[in-house]
Amino acid sequence: MQNPSGKKLPYGRCPADDWDANATISNYVGSLGPQCAIGPCGYNPFQTYCNQPAWGYTTSPDHGNSYSSNDIRGLFNRVGAQMTYPASIVDGTSNTIMVGETLPGSHDHFQSNAWWYFNGGASHCTTIIPINYLMPEQVNKGGCETYSSNWNISWGFKSRHGPGANFVFADGSVHFLSQAIDHRTYQLLGCRNDGQVPGNY
Repeated sequence: MQNPSGKKLPYGRCPADDWDANATISNYVGSLGPQCAIGPCGYNPFQTYCNQPAWGYTTSPDHGNSYSSNDIRGLFNRVGAQMTYPASIVDGTSNTIMVGETLPGSHDHFQSNAWWYFNGGASHCTTIIPINYLMPEQVNKGGCETYSSNWNISWGFKSRHGPGANFVFADGSVHFLSQAIDHRTYQLLGCRNDGQVPGNY
């Protein structure tokens, strides 16, 4: 990751991630929340988690491709839909994931070294994929089920810090979330406006 002066910002990379230390990327990216993320090859095991009316949110444009904030489940998106802080965070800043860790070696967009652009970019992940699902050493080992360009399985939060990953919530607090977290709870933490009462997660 580099700043406008061209100098590398070492704190943008996690020391535990050994993937291409010279890449201009960051291990810390914005959360799309439970945004739909269909893949290109017909294997989409987590797509069901982006449309859960009983949990307080409905289907959304794939990959955060919308100019309307009404279509965006988390706090980030791919085409510039505007979020107002803190008004857009209906569920409260302490209940909403803002940023999390990921491993660039597991996702084709991160390997492009391009930060933010339509239909691409290395600046965000979705919560529909379980934490630490499909680590870099597992990608491209078995067809569509491990394909790094299958965004329904590769575009998730992950780290080398044992069984989970670190997340920054919208109030600025940092929390380590276990990969064993209840998947419904994880989606509600990712969604900015599901309307659920925190104590009922």
